[in-house]
Amino acid sequence: MATDPAPAHAPDPQALLAAGRYVAGRNVYGIVWIDRDLIATASFGAKADFVTVGEPIANSVIAFIGSEDDIRALQDDPSGSIELPGVVIHGSADEQERYNLSLFWDPAQACYLLLVARASLDAALEVELLRHVRFRLMAEEQIKAKSAELARANRDLEDFAAIISHDLRAPMRALAYMTNDLEETLASGHLEDAHTKLAWIRSQSQRMSSMLSALLDYSSIGRKYRALELVDTRALVAAIAASLPVEGGTKILIEGTWPVLETLKAPLDLVVRNLADNAIKHHDRPGGVIRLAAKETPQALLICVADDGPGIAPEHRQAIFLPFRTLVAGDAAASAGIGMGLALVERTVESVGGSISLLPSDAGSRGTTFEVVWPLMLQESLKDQ
Repeated sequence: MATDPAPAHAPDPQALLAAGRYVAGRNVYGIVWIDRDLIATASFGAKADFVTVGEPIANSVIAFIGSEDDIRALQDDPSGSIELPGVVIHGSADEQERYNLSLFWDPAQACYLLLVARASLDAALEVELLRHVRFRLMAEEQIKAKSAELARANRDLEDFAAIISHDLRAPMRALAYMTNDLEETLASGHLEDAHTKLAWIRSQSQRMSSMLSALLDYSSIGRKYRALELVDTRALVAAIAASLPVEGGTKILIEGTWPVLETLKAPLDLVVRNLADNAIKHHDRPGGVIRLAAKETPQALLICVADDGPGIAPEHRQAIFLPFRTLVAGDAAASAGIGMGLALVERTVESVGGSISLLPSDAGSRGTTFEVVWPLMLQESLKDQ
């Protein structure tokens, strides 16, 4: 015959007190006594050390601010409680810890009891999960930025390959033909003609080398010149004007407002120098005038490079910014450069978030005017690279 288990007996008060002290001493929980005026009157256990006895409980637990009415309502519902899981508590030495708080009304003692316990594992895991999510989002943003940079690099590589396959094919073919002619000339003993052909081959090979160097510079614009510095733009433009070769009484005039800016000096120098140099190279008569003018707006420095030269025909205006495009032919092309100046200028201006345009001109009028919009506040991405 089975016997019933012995009835459970509650431990005596001394045993309860000893068990409570033991658990509290293991830093598992703490208790705070709070009076009707919500003043902390006593505390027990290391977990409650953050509470200042004698002061309002809201001074120690900011989460209770604004909840005074809800707390007082517990007096009418002794079976109720206010639960605050995962509350961040600032302890001494600016340390932070998360606690689960439970607030009760004890009718027998006519006071509130605040139970302070370690945050549950779920709460800690939630905090850690949020931290990992935040780091992942940051990493994804970095990946997006790197992907955009990689896409830009791929476009540069595609441009490089397309230009090499198209624009350099003709001069290489010409070099091959000239080499065959040189062999025949040497075989026939015409040394003077051979020297002429050698000189032509040498000049064309140097020109192709210049084209490749310029193309590499063109494709790398946007990843160079990242050092911001204070630039006296008037002094910079004056130095550029003094360094350019001018003949036949050509004048370079500096006009307008050229301020001191925190900007990228080398790209700005490249832009103004190339535009002014193009204006000089393509001028068709002595006594020409090149004007370098600037005007400051709230967002940008507007730079105009104007000349009174032959101008650009309407049918050529769309092609002037393409690499290796010149508007002259025959012997004049050799002195006109390799056609990379305006392509470099456009790529440089765009790399700092600006723009360049060829301003329209009246029908039958002479001259060309380029306008550059150079931003005063450069793109944030430039400052970090």
